Amino acid sequence: MKEKLALGASLVAAVTASLCCLWPLAAVLLGLGSFGAVAVFEAWRPYGLGVTVTLLVVAFYLTYRKRGVACADEACTVPEGSRWSKLVLWIATVAIVAFAAFPYYSARLWAALHASEHSASSAQAVAERFARVRMALSGMTCDRCAARVEVAFKEIPGVRSAIVSYEKGEAAVEYDPTRVKMDQLVEAIRKAGFNVKTMTATILIEGMTCAGCAESVRQTLARLDGMKAVEVRFQERQVVLTFDPAKVTLGQLIEAINQIGFKAKL
Repeated sequence: MKEKLALGASLVAAVTASLCCLWPLAAVLLGLGSFGAVAVFEAWRPYGLGVTVTLLVVAFYLTYRKRGVACADEACTVPEGSRWSKLVLWIATVAIVAFAAFPYYSARLWAALHASEHSASSAQAVAERFARVRMALSGMTCDRCAARVEVAFKEIPGVRSAIVSYEKGEAAVEYDPTRVKMDQLVEAIRKAGFNVKTMTATILIEGMTCAGCAESVRQTLARLDGMKAVEVRFQERQVVLTFDPAKVTLGQLIEAINQIGFKAKL
């Protein structure tokens, strides 16, 4: 009986230790909301794993030990646990190890669940200090309009390059985020006489250690008003966002990520 209690407690501890990754992925499958305590469970994970290992060792000891009982004439030895008990122990051990190691292979499950959302990205772009943003514009009627917007962008100190396409109705800007604020880019477009329909920006995220972290970020951002699309790239530690700047600002998006326990930056 004691070995069963130890084994069950070990399984519960393993699941709890990996809850930071298990819950967000379960939420995807069940259509549930995000779990705000993901970062907290991640911090306590080492302790949970310690409890898991300790209880598992206790379960093995109780199952395989030779127990002595009092007989009429002398002490008798009771055999080790039955074959069925040992089989249950080893099956449970495999399950416990699978749960405990979940964060280390959850990235592949994440990729499988979001295969349609993933696209190729350059690791070099992450390392560069320049940020990039694409904006869908409205109001342009000719190539001169596009040229006027380009000039407005290039007049902003810190803008490295700006390409505006009248045919596509969009602008691609590369800039130094330490010198240029997103509001400046939006204001430059408005001063040129046009409007921004949507913006697409890439935010780097520090602190994501598993697919569950990535899912927590995705669900948090997806709920915000004005958000059009969210693609979390776990391997690159970044999120690509498409949003309406009239309803939500880039600063608000960064703050939302920071509030759930990660560090976001452009």
